Amino acid sequence: MTELALSTVRAAQNKDLEAITQVIAATEGRISVLARKAARRMAESGPRHEDYREEFEQIGRIAVWEALGRFDEAVTADFLGFAYSTVETTLLNATRAEHNQGADPDAAKVFLSMLNMADSDPYLAEKLAQTVPPAGRRLSADRAHAARLAYQGADSLDVPAPGTTSDEPWEPGTSTYGVPDDLITPDDVSREERRVKHAIVNGILDTMGDGQAYVLRATYGIEPVAFYGNTNEEELAGDMGTTPKAVREARSKGLKSFGKRYIKVGAKSPDHAVELTAAMAKNLTRKGAAA
Repeated sequence: MTELALSTVRAAQNKDLEAITQVIAATEGRISVLARKAARRMAESGPRHEDYREEFEQIGRIAVWEALGRFDEAVTADFLGFAYSTVETTLLNATRAEHNQGADPDAAKVFLSMLNMADSDPYLAEKLAQTVPPAGRRLSADRAHAARLAYQGADSLDVPAPGTTSDEPWEPGTSTYGVPDDLITPDDVSREERRVKHAIVNGILDTMGDGQAYVLRATYGIEPVAFYGNTNEEELAGDMGTTPKAVREARSKGLKSFGKRYIKVGAKSPDHAVELTAAMAKNLTRKGAAA
């Protein structure tokens, strides 16, 4: 562990260049570690991770300089501990600020409603927030993305956590029909239920692997993929640049994955979950998938 004498810290506070250089050298390694940790909150790897890492390293160096100015050895003799605590707090605030860009309270409320519907899957909730709510309540892709980032940034959304209540929770199915309440007909209700079901189906598919999602869309003719059914595996494989065996495997695994997620999201009651499970079991057979 790097040591730094109090005499060096005092000299650095008095603008001694050699002492300042020693402080920088003593803290650089830890700053790099903390900056990488902060960058992973924003992006696990790749160019964006590197960009964040470089930005957070610079923020960390500035935080050390600020800590040097505020350090009081009468309060603590551990300058490095004080400096690293300052850097960690500064970087945490920086990542929260970055996460919260564009996450307004209304978007957060809609996102959290979708998070409950999505069985706490934030990526699916992001998709559903763009399609499931009624017109005027749906989020744009940017607002939904910002709300998800804010939710995933620990304690950064100033809204209730999933499962709790807020003053004005948005609930699917209220004020969704586009007509005054006293003019709502059974057809309006059925049409809205179909729209929400289609939105959930597409939302789940959008969060699955590209291969499985494409095969399922092709099997059932879900836009934007053309309908191939369950018997044109060679044609579908040719169009995808793969093999019929790979198509069958993608369909089988995709149906299982989709079915489990749809039951969690779409079941309105325990009895409905049993009904959906039975339907999924049927569709996992060749006959059922073709039906």
